[in-house]
Amino acid sequence: MKKLFLITFLISFVFSAYGQRNPNSEYWNTFHYKAKEGNEQKFIQAAAIKTKKFNANPENLIVTYRITTGENAGVYERIMPFQSSKRYDRDASKELKYWAENVAPYASPVGGQQIWVRLKWADVNIDPNDPPFKHLLKTTYIVKPTHQNHFGTFMARIGKIMAKRMPDAGRLVLRLFSGGQRNMFVSYIAFDTFEHNNPKFDSTWEDDYNEIFGWDSWNTDTKLFDESLEMIVGEQRVSLELVEELLPN
Repeated sequence: MKKLFLITFLISFVFSAYGQRNPNSEYWNTFHYKAKEGNEQKFIQAAAIKTKKFNANPENLIVTYRITTGENAGVYERIMPFQSSKRYDRDASKELKYWAENVAPYASPVGGQQIWVRLKWADVNIDPNDPPFKHLLKTTYIVKPTHQNHFGTFMARIGKIMAKRMPDAGRLVLRLFSGGQRNMFVSYIAFDTFEHNNPKFDSTWEDDYNEIFGWDSWNTDTKLFDESLEMIVGEQRVSLELVEELLPN
């Protein structure tokens, strides 16, 4: 009986692991770096040259933001968006060698590479052809494995309200594929100016939510959403700003 259980568990694990390699998924890579003391400008200059040399192609694009709040303020977050699974089969040895020789002397990695899957059903005002937004509000969620449906329900529904009330902002949601906990999600709310030009409404977010999804759905869904998050570390938020010197074009 124990052997049967072990075999069943291993088969389930294998299918679960390999089932994640979905060729139709879209992947995003993130890297974090801290400039070495006294080398901030040298890092920016070297990273700018590398980015223009290797990451100006839409298929290998990298956009860089600087974290401005929290304990990691000053850390650079380099984001490689819109990746297909086949892109991970490419030979990146020249690019990695160039970074190691020309950029790495001026910066230290903060953690390792992380690979994310974009949850397109959560998109709000996202167009791959648009230029990058100047500001990001990044929220990291650790979701209880048994409560992911409650998390997803609220994220999908609040996105519909956001699209109506915040047309000058965008949002995307990613789920971690590799490089940490599989129950980690990230939401990026993106905008260009802190003083927004969104339309004014007589109703509240709660009013609109209940009108679309039913009476008292706001209270029900927000309660279930809060319960879906792990305690203490379940929700963490930081602000980021675009580093225009590191744009590829």
